[in-house]
Amino acid sequence: MTDFDSGPSAARTSRSAGTRLTIEQVVLDRVTVLRASGEIDVLTAPHLDEAIDRALSTDGDEPRCGVVVDLSAVTFLASAGLAVLAAGAQPRTGGQRLVIVANRSATIRPLQVTGLTDLLSVYSTVPEAAEALRHTHGGAVDDLTAQADTPS
Repeated sequence: MTDFDSGPSAARTSRSAGTRLTIEQVVLDRVTVLRASGEIDVLTAPHLDEAIDRALSTDGDEPRCGVVVDLSAVTFLASAGLAVLAAGAQPRTGGQRLVIVANRSATIRPLQVTGLTDLLSVYSTVPEAAEALRHTHGGAVDDLTAQADTPS
């Protein structure tokens, strides 16, 4: 049985058979950041998947550039978590992208060994990942604007 509590400031905690995962969602300058801490395994990965889906589908007043999944405080990343991250990397309508922050051996090593660093955009820090999303999203908007301004 899973206990999944909503806390203040959009933090969610999952406790399953001794496994604990907390996911906090914040928005920083048009980028949604999901800060995960704890263990991501077969019991907690569905909660990460739910948080990613919710963040990527959020309809707000201001368009978002994408989602950063910050794994800096994750102590264990199992194959179920890797599958969730790979699925989240699939192209989305609206141009939102998912990028990963992994800077500890508990997270970067599984990503490297499985070859997911070739599929996912992985960064060392949240500011670096957020800037990459803003740059990419801004470039896509600029390209569309330039195409619209070009006479036919």
